[in-house]
Amino acid sequence: MPTPIENLPEGKKVLPAVISTKIKKKGENIYQFIARMCANGSKQQQGIDFEFSYSPTAGMAPIRITLATAASFDWILAVIDIVNCFQSTLIPPEERLVISMPPFYRKWFQEKYPEVKWEHSPSNKYVLEVINGIQGDKGIGRRWYLLLKALLLDFGFVCCVLEPSLFIYDHRDEKMILNTSTDDFLCAFNSQPLFNRLCDKMRTMFDITTKEGTRLSYLNLDIIQTEHGVSYDQTDHIRRKIINKYFPHEKIAESKLKPVHTPFRTDSDHEKELAEQLPASKDELKLLEQRYGDSYGTILGEIMHVEVVSRFELSYAMRRLGQFTHGPTEAAFAGLYRVLRFLATHPHRPVMYPRRKFDGFDEIRADFDPPKFKSIQVPRTPCTIADSDHARDTLQRKSHHCVVSLLNGVIVHNRVQQQRAIALHSTHSEIIGSLAATKETNYLQDIYTHIGHPAVNIFPFPLYLDSQPCIDALEANTTTTRVKHIAVPIKYIHEKIAAGRIKLHWIDTTLNLADSGTKPNPSPTLTRHYDYLIGVRFYPPAGSTHHELLQLDTFVTSPYTKAKASTADKVPDGPICSESP
Repeated sequence: MPTPIENLPEGKKVLPAVISTKIKKKGENIYQFIARMCANGSKQQQGIDFEFSYSPTAGMAPIRITLATAASFDWILAVIDIVNCFQSTLIPPEERLVISMPPFYRKWFQEKYPEVKWEHSPSNKYVLEVINGIQGDKGIGRRWYLLLKALLLDFGFVCCVLEPSLFIYDHRDEKMILNTSTDDFLCAFNSQPLFNRLCDKMRTMFDITTKEGTRLSYLNLDIIQTEHGVSYDQTDHIRRKIINKYFPHEKIAESKLKPVHTPFRTDSDHEKELAEQLPASKDELKLLEQRYGDSYGTILGEIMHVEVVSRFELSYAMRRLGQFTHGPTEAAFAGLYRVLRFLATHPHRPVMYPRRKFDGFDEIRADFDPPKFKSIQVPRTPCTIADSDHARDTLQRKSHHCVVSLLNGVIVHNRVQQQRAIALHSTHSEIIGSLAATKETNYLQDIYTHIGHPAVNIFPFPLYLDSQPCIDALEANTTTTRVKHIAVPIKYIHEKIAAGRIKLHWIDTTLNLADSGTKPNPSPTLTRHYDYLIGVRFYPPAGSTHHELLQLDTFVTSPYTKAKASTADKVPDGPICSESP
């Protein structure tokens, strides 16, 4: 109810009210128009108006581990959505927000509640006291998370320390993994009654909707679960947010847009252009933004979102082109446009987790001229592969390292970073990359431990590197003149080896799946690496329900990729790199 502004306690802030509008697509040519009243919390100060604003949301590594686990153990996936979660959070009277009265609110209130008499205001100025939470309040996200956490803990869940958005329920024979992202929850469980009890518990406090069945939508992920496995992709998001925006008039199916099969140019001329071109002036920047459709930062951010979630083959290009955010050049804009073309001509790259147990090994294989090939056996249990380049970036001369982690032969975690200092030699960059891989591996180990993952060989965690001098230096725990300047990383990794947290293994560079995250590899190598990582070999057969729902008829691969050798060609006459932890 509107309150006279004169009745406010002294020192109480009045925040401006904001009407937020949104259009949601509900179907083919069906749209929902939404208007929501929010508060403009830009004037709120931490420690005065609120204590904490941090609210944990689901990370992609726990989400992928959840999908892989559900696929392997035939668990059920479902999604819970809480309606107006912030409005379900009651605020103590002394902490309630006061917002200005938006236009036409007085007229609406008098028509809706004609029997309510307003208290007179000498200045004819009224404000609104917010009883529940409201969007725009900097502290409401934290309040909501604490309310949700209390409910889940009371139900019997245990919160993960490393990932506070990850909750585990494990009682008797009933198990559930719950990933929270504000008001959207992804659940993987082995007992339908357990899920039903959780929904009943939530309905005592909130209005909720649930999604169950073969096809699910979580955030902007399209998840499909059948007897063949669990897949997820962002194809619809890529088409709506990227392709339709930057190529609205192109008919890609009719080849009017020239396809590219690598997101980053592999020629030395491009490296020279990136290193030598000066940042665009104000007028030049305006022309470049008009030519390419938006500002450099906006294009970069839209691509980076899909790169982090599902399109891992873009990681190296994003790390390189992200260096030009503060001063874009024409070559950097052209590099981003190439990534957009790559997405437009290869929009559909689903990640597929198979329905099989974790025991046994998988083969990573590279075929050359038959019958020559190289291969290595890696476990289906969790393992990590890492690689580093040496000074590929001619502008800064800093190396990049890539860390990929697999579960059941499919990627669950990916991290590509530029190293902070210039490496003196290749072994230096490999050791820094191994340090990053060790930290990521420890993080994943702790998540697997919290989940109570039944997969074996989490300790020690296999870590594959393609530099034998690096492996020798780490296992020997020595500080020779060649590596004495990085004695601390060597000591840290050696302690993890001695404690049984990790075990190092050598892998041939040709078979190293992390190699394409450190340099712009040609199309055949890039496609071979990422086809293995996303589980293309597990794609459902043609004619199956999963194949139709996944629309695999639209799956496009590089025309430069060599055809797979037939079974008759796979004779063990070539060099074999066989090693298992």
